[in-house]
Amino acid sequence: SSTNPNMQNVPIRTPLGREIRGCFEADEGHVLISADYSQVELRILAHVADEDVLKQIFIRGEDVHTATASQVFDKQPEELTPMDRSKAKMINYGIVYGLSDYGLAERLNIPREEAKTFIDAYLERFAKVHEFMQSTIEKAREEGFVTTLYGRRRQLPEMRARNWQVRTLGERLAVNTVIQGTAADVLKLAMVGTQTALDASGLKARLILTVHDELLFEVPQDEVDAVQELVVREMIAPWEPREPALAVDAGHGKTWLDAK
Repeated sequence: SSTNPNMQNVPIRTPLGREIRGCFEADEGHVLISADYSQVELRILAHVADEDVLKQIFIRGEDVHTATASQVFDKQPEELTPMDRSKAKMINYGIVYGLSDYGLAERLNIPREEAKTFIDAYLERFAKVHEFMQSTIEKAREEGFVTTLYGRRRQLPEMRARNWQVRTLGERLAVNTVIQGTAADVLKLAMVGTQTALDASGLKARLILTVHDELLFEVPQDEVDAVQELVVREMIAPWEPREPALAVDAGHGKTWLDAK
């Protein structure tokens, strides 16, 4: 756990909450570099499912939530509303996190039948994602575990439980572990690779924090450009040459807020 302070839960979802990040400031003569993966779970999903439609969205550099909304709601991009994109974003991440039609309905404040229609439309348009989910669940049921793309195994006794609700939880965990577990592996490899590269280069920058899919560094002002380039390169490196490629957003500033 993270305490004194709990850096894993510094608010970010509201303008007022984000201001709290302005309280975290680099030492004199230093700045903070923040680097985080852009939609890493969805890129991993596109790869492990070998879903070409989703892959091409990322390869073309399109906004994945807008493109998903266009596919699911059968609209041209210019016809989409901000609410359409918001719904598509929830569906995208709902698939990753194993969200049910009931859960999606609650999140979007819509009838359960409508939520089911959205999920069904997604799985129809991105058929390989559906195949991946089904095959992952079936394999987990047979073997009792799943494995991330980097070989890390998670045992899933829930898959063989007598209680159907526990088994359903196991199914969600099976799919989620392959995607989020792989993302966690990538981040850890990136942390090791970044620190190794910093040590080898003689740069004085320090990795001081990791929050979800973000790395935060304290960097001497005269090293900013070199370190930022190194960090982005090393964060992408563990995934190469897989497609779609990962993307990293990086920025710097005197405070954590400025760096974002």
